[in-house]
Amino acid sequence: MVGAGDVKAVFTGHDHLNDFCGKLTDIHLCYAGGFGYHAYGKAGWSRRARVVVATLEKLEEGGWGGVKSIKTWKRLDDHHLTTIDGQALWSKSSSGSRRKKQIPAA
Repeated sequence: MVGAGDVKAVFTGHDHLNDFCGKLTDIHLCYAGGFGYHAYGKAGWSRRARVVVATLEKLEEGGWGGVKSIKTWKRLDDHHLTTIDGQALWSKSSSGSRRKKQIPAA
């Protein structure tokens, strides 16, 4: 993936209560979070699912181009469907930057 040069983020599902998202060798590695109710959990820990939005460029002729940005956040299964941990993982306009920008969740 590193050798390809165009992989910006990788997402994987199940790892019990792990919902971490970190960067290694310029690729974000993100867990989805625990959302099932029939196996693992912890008292006081809201079930959650990671939401990922990859925004595409709109071409002049009306089609879709390459990826413009990648954002993620987690949605909790609580009374308010709270969003937490919003992150802008990558954007084409700031691809030279190594900083991870915190964003408000949608």
